[in-house]
Amino acid sequence: MSIPLRPELRPLEIVPIDGRQSVLFLLRDPEGFGETLALPDGAMFLAMLMDGVRTLAEIQGEFKLHTDVQVSLRDLEAIVRRLDEAYLLAGERFEAHRGALIESYLSDPVRPASHAGGAYAAEPEELREQLAALFTSEKGPGRPDPDGSPDGRQLCGLISPHIDPHRGGPAFAWAYKQVVEHGEADLFVIFGTAHHPMENLFCISRKDFDTPLGVVQTDRQFVDRLAEHLASSVAGRQIDLFADELVHRMEHSIEFQAMFLKYMLDAKRDFRIVPVLVGSFDEFIAGNTSPEESPEVQAFVAAVRAAASEHSGKVCYISGADLAHIGQRFSDEWLLDQKRLARLAEDDKKLLERACDRDPAGFFSHVADQRDRNRICGLSPTYTMLEVMDGVRGELLTYDQAVEPDGTSCVSFASVAFYPE
Repeated sequence: MSIPLRPELRPLEIVPIDGRQSVLFLLRDPEGFGETLALPDGAMFLAMLMDGVRTLAEIQGEFKLHTDVQVSLRDLEAIVRRLDEAYLLAGERFEAHRGALIESYLSDPVRPASHAGGAYAAEPEELREQLAALFTSEKGPGRPDPDGSPDGRQLCGLISPHIDPHRGGPAFAWAYKQVVEHGEADLFVIFGTAHHPMENLFCISRKDFDTPLGVVQTDRQFVDRLAEHLASSVAGRQIDLFADELVHRMEHSIEFQAMFLKYMLDAKRDFRIVPVLVGSFDEFIAGNTSPEESPEVQAFVAAVRAAASEHSGKVCYISGADLAHIGQRFSDEWLLDQKRLARLAEDDKKLLERACDRDPAGFFSHVADQRDRNRICGLSPTYTMLEVMDGVRGELLTYDQAVEPDGTSCVSFASVAFYPE
């Protein structure tokens, strides 16, 4: 493999982690085409100098200028080679690799379990043990009653987190306990946060979803009916619900829900899903408008309702959504303390009250009036679900915050169950 003369580091997520003797930097590809790689601080600085303009000699010189350390050409080439092997450098080699992965993904009727082996265990038995422990953990709800609940309430919808299960697993357990004890649905329409830009506000996949516990089937007939209703309801504009299929490839907000459904229901009843990614509502906040005024949003909501009314079984809606993202990791200047975290919890619970009241307009305006200062990662899927449902009321099951020990970040999340009023 030849060494590029002017190496160029691709846009990556760079996360500092504590090594045994020094700080390491984790390089992650948000698009999922490259490997994850850990570099010590010196190698990380060299990688940051790889801008596609500097030659290897110029990188050596710039590094010497800033550190007063002379790195050998041999050592620099070794770092470049390792980055290139991991597909973290731009260039023809990466483009060929990317093209092959995209072609493979688009031709496969099943979406791979992209985060198995990372966010959760890849081996079936290990995963079952991991998930079972979430229910009996200190913050968990206890084991679900296999005979269901005697109160007769029928679950209509859920807000479930999409945070990494290692950090927010018990909150998932609170949500999915309801699916066993109060649910009879055979179809779950899952609205997930799209963490990457999309051409349209909504994207549905026809692919089934693989999990370490087996494949979760997508209801393609429901998907086709929904698309037909949408085509007939939006005058003057063709909305392609499948244009952003590639965004589904690495998105975890739906993957986690599919995995939990498979675990909870596989031995109990047949079910299918409809995976819907929902794009950002930032344009509405920036433009001081409401999703209520968007023809695309309202047409999509009407299409989901129409398709659901034609479904012969029972439908349950799920929003895979977290709440606030605050702290220095998310561009805030301050460190977190207990006072600030308490204020966040108070504000989050006011937002959740709007959700429990099934008040989509109030839910949106609570965030928009603050110019989304807390970076609510779940605004759009939860708003959409609240619009789709009717005649329901929510019940807050649990609320929690994942706070970094050094006070640099906090992600908040909750589980909410919706039942008929």
